Amino acid sequence: MKLFRNILLAVLILLLVSGLGGYFYMRKKFEPAANQLVVAGLPATLNFAWHASGVKPVNPHAGLLVPVTLPGCPRTCYLQFDTGSPSTLLYANALAALRKEYPATAQRLLPQADTVRDVTFTLDQATVQAHWLRTLQYGATELPTDNTEHFIIGTLGADVLDGRVLVIDYAHQRISLTTQVPDSLARRAAFVPLDYASRRIILTAQVQGQDEKLLFDSGSSAFSLITSHATWQQMAQPQAPVLTAASNSMGRKLTTYTTATTEAMQLNHMTVPFGDVTYVEGTSLMQNTLMRFSGMGGMLGNKAFEQHTIVLDVPGGRFGVVR
Repeated sequence: MKLFRNILLAVLILLLVSGLGGYFYMRKKFEPAANQLVVAGLPATLNFAWHASGVKPVNPHAGLLVPVTLPGCPRTCYLQFDTGSPSTLLYANALAALRKEYPATAQRLLPQADTVRDVTFTLDQATVQAHWLRTLQYGATELPTDNTEHFIIGTLGADVLDGRVLVIDYAHQRISLTTQVPDSLARRAAFVPLDYASRRIILTAQVQGQDEKLLFDSGSSAFSLITSHATWQQMAQPQAPVLTAASNSMGRKLTTYTTATTEAMQLNHMTVPFGDVTYVEGTSLMQNTLMRFSGMGGMLGNKAFEQHTIVLDVPGGRFGVVR
């Protein structure tokens, strides 16, 4: 009996140590690199553009694009604004196209391995500088012949929000980055807690009568709420048709299943209907693990707020929807 107790105790200790080790490993795994962005000259206010999906059925609001200018490049370029990405990054293919067309950009936009150093770009009147930014082998390899066509050179991540306030006015396609919430909006907004840990925008809202942690992912632009298959089944409106669509996430092929729902989220005293709910097949093990490890109830895209103005007050730790 004593031997059995010792073996059982040893197994329990091993499980405890393994669990703690797994916790710290996963925490380190999801921790982003140090923020490289230095932003000066705020406030900045820009008119954003919608980017249509390249797959059928075409969604005209598949991406939210922010215009930027680069030294030595007379063309307006665009970054997809993606709060689901904790770090800003650039697309190597697009940079190569710019270097070919505009030789003045050659030195600044030439990656070394998977990194571009000493990057500068402007957002309206604000200047953004980075000691280095990571690059991905992604993006268009040729500039469009039509100068009005959006040329996307990378992703503007949640690192640009560090210590700042972001206002997105969807109705007027306007986005503002500043250092404090305008009083005119603060008085009319319904706020809920916002957590910016590891540069991920996680808000707390009530869904189906329960407090849920929801990741605001502006990169999942075309969707209201992305959640698990089990929750999707609970929220789906009976007999409602299901729209199945192919999607692409940085080269990874995904399949989305979207259907109507009568459910809504409660943000303080404001009710925001979802309209529809989605689950996704084909996500990576890392993404699935992040969802389970963080305890998140789902991801909110831009579609959930397309009739509203939202306020991301990172220093104040609050997320607001303006009435």
